[in-house]
Parts: sequence; structure tokens; C-alpha cells
Amino acid sequence: MNILALEASTSSAKAIIYSKSQGIVAARDQAFDESISDVITQDPEGVYRTLLECGRTLLESFEGSIDAIALSSTWHSLLFIDKEGKPIGRTLTWANNKAAETVENFKKDKDLMNDIYRKTGCPIHTTFPLWKWMHAKEKGNIDKDSVLISSQPEYIFQRMTGKRGVSYSVASGSGFMNIHTLDWDNEILEFADLSPDQLAPLREPEFSAPLKDEAAGFLNVKAGIPVIITGADGALNQVGAGAMEDGIMTMSVGTSGAIRMATSHPIIPQIQSTWCYYVAEGKRLAGAATSGAGNCVNWFVRKFNNNAYSYDELENMIDQDRLIEAPIFLPFIYGERSPGWRGARLGGFQQVRDHHGLGDLYYSILEGVLFNLYQCYQILTQVGGVPHQIRISGGIEKSSWWLQMAADIFQEEIYTFDMEHASIMGAVAIALKALGQMSSLHDFKQKPKTVIKPNQNKAKLYEERFEKYIEWYNKTCD
Repeated sequence: MNILALEASTSSAKAIIYSKSQGIVAARDQAFDESISDVITQDPEGVYRTLLECGRTLLESFEGSIDAIALSSTWHSLLFIDKEGKPIGRTLTWANNKAAETVENFKKDKDLMNDIYRKTGCPIHTTFPLWKWMHAKEKGNIDKDSVLISSQPEYIFQRMTGKRGVSYSVASGSGFMNIHTLDWDNEILEFADLSPDQLAPLREPEFSAPLKDEAAGFLNVKAGIPVIITGADGALNQVGAGAMEDGIMTMSVGTSGAIRMATSHPIIPQIQSTWCYYVAEGKRLAGAATSGAGNCVNWFVRKFNNNAYSYDELENMIDQDRLIEAPIFLPFIYGERSPGWRGARLGGFQQVRDHHGLGDLYYSILEGVLFNLYQCYQILTQVGGVPHQIRISGGIEKSSWWLQMAADIFQEEIYTFDMEHASIMGAVAIALKALGQMSSLHDFKQKPKTVIKPNQNKAKLYEERFEKYIEWYNKTCD
């Protein structure tokens, strides 16, 4: 049995061919042209065409047949379509913050803010489609009574199958769905001035529909094979990491950062800080996302270092005997998501002295990124419990220094896995279950590659450094 898995991310299209007997047999990544994706908006049809082109190119050198297609895409996008399913304008991605003014006005109503957060698990923030919709409606940019609410993953599924639907996973990151009842929330729809038929039918991640002739012809595969709707890449990352059991936390430190735990019930703190979405098989995903991680590192290397030294060379400049004196870095140069959800927040260095050099500044960025995640970790574990295992992935794996720092800050063992394609493999796992090849997603396992043990001698250092970080975090809240 062979599965073609297709993933549309913010910046590129990805495709893999998975064989039940051999595992991943081929993979391809194709960047979106700048006219198709500028990060904050995307051309929905351009994303769809590039995704199919990526899949077709991969299939050209594959001699077997494809039995099913599994889809994956990003969370929190908003696309307006007409009643024929045609796009009205571009897709607004999770990174689009044009609704900031609208959001700030609604945030003044604390009762409203808390009610929506408690119902949906989605903080009031420009990330979420509910607020993108409220902003567009407020500005009169749409015909609110005739437009239908969609998203990039919904559009791809509809173009490939002719069927309208949205997985519970994708819908749970919209702000329209009640995370407790797993249905569109009628009170929120009334608040948003939307009727239920303006949103797509909700589907379990295993839901499938037959592949249309047009898409089949383009891909050169058999028409009518099932296309599985699956879910959003963040949820699929948890599945692909083999982390559906309670007590396993995944930590992603790539362009941005995230921590996640699958839970048997919704976990929502009293104060909006972390989020809670849906994964599959009745399980929710409690977690936090940070805006600053590898993008902050790249910013420093490009702007301050002027690309003069490599990452390894910058690490070698770190004075390990004087870490306590290093500056404090607040990684909010791209705004703040968890835990404060202040989109306009500023970041930067604090406590900089004339003796500090490139190595000191570089170190403080690596540390600040992890402190932001650790700050979220403390909040999440207060309500969701301490995980018995932390699995890490992303660009951080390229740096043994940064990995060790993560273990030392969290004072927990950190496990690395071969998870280069974790989210798209999560889509494969759901497809295998949908095709009767697996009874439960719990059966999808991953073996650890390495275990990084914490240095207990560094615990006091990072406790003191973290206290300083929190002090500056609180001083710069406004």
C-alpha cells in the first residue's frame, strides 16, 4: 500500500510517498513563489497548483501505484469563498496581524474575552480567523451575508474532491468551534453575525472523499482514490512524533517555537496564556506557541553579525565562565504570542554593557528563546501536569550546545528523534488508520535517536537567569 502525502505550509509545498512495507521512499519540497505566498497572505489557487506540481514531480520517478492521498496544511488561515467555492481575495495566514486594532478594542471587554477563550481554547489575538473575520466585517471589506468561511486546507480538499468539509483539528484553531462540544459555537456565531451554513461541515480527521478526475489527471494517479482530510500541521506533528499518549510533550524550536501535550480533555488556564485545540480520536492538544525562535537567531546573524561568522564560530565565542553576566534577550522582535498574546510587543536586549561582544549577544538570544518556552511550560504544567518525556524537533537539533541548554533550563531529559517529516507523517498515520491499516494512532511509534541529560550544576545559574528574564518581561509588558 502506497500513500501520497501532500502538505501546504506557509512557505512551501511538501510531498512524500510512503510505502507500508518500506516507509518513506521519496520526498520533495517546493518553495512557493513570492507572488503566491508573502507569509501574511497566500494565493489559494497558487498554493493548490504548486502543491499538485510538487506531488506530480515526485511521482514521475515512482513506479508503483498510489492507493490514497493524505493532506496537511497550516492552522489559523482564513479564506473567503463564494457559493460556487471560488476564492474571494487571498488567504490570510496565521501571521497576518491587520486585525490588531479590532482585537485591542474587543480586549477591553474582559468578560467577553474570557468567555470566548474558555469556550474555544483560542486566546483573543490576530492569529485566529474569528478576529480576522470581525475585522473584515467591521471595515466593510466583504458582503457578510453571501460570503462563505473557508481556509487554505479546506480549499485544497474541496478542489481535489469537490466536497466541502473541515477537520475538527483545523476548525479548533479558528475561534468559531467550541473545544468542549466539538461543534460550531452558536453564541460565538451569533456574536460574529454568521450563520452555521456559512461554515463547512465538521469532519473527523479520518474523513475522506474520492479524488476528482481533474486532480487525478494532473497527478497521473487513479481517479476515485480516497483523499483523507486529516488536520493541521501542529496537531499532525504530535501524531507523527508518536506522542498521542498522555504525558508526552513535543517541543518544536524552528522558525518559531511551540510546546504541546495530547490530553484526554480540554485544558484551559483561568487567564488566557496557552491554547487548546483538537488532534484526533477525541484527544485535545494543550500547548503554547511563541513567535520568536530561529527567526531571532537568523535576524542576529544577518543584521548584527553581517554573516561574518558561522553559527559554530559564534557558539565558540560564548564565554562559558561568565554566562551569569550575559545580557537578557526578550525574543519578541516579531511580537508575542504565548503567554501574553501581545501582537505589537517589542523585543530586544537588556542589561548590555560595553564589554559584551558578539558571543555574549548570541548566547543571550539562544537563552531568551528557551526562556520564553520555559515560561509557557511553567504555565502549561500547572494545569496539565508535568510530562514524563519531552521530545524535541526543529533547527535546534543542529546545535548540540542549544540542545544541552534546553535540557539544563528545563532540568529534564530531552529526547531527539528522526522527525524531519513529523507533521506530514502524522497525516500518513491518520491515512493508515482511515484505510484500516492501523486500529489506533497510539500504535504509531517513534524510537528516540539521542537523549540529552540535564547538567544539575547548571540549575542554579538558569534559575537566577530566568528570574532576571521574568523581571524584564514584566517591566516591558506595556
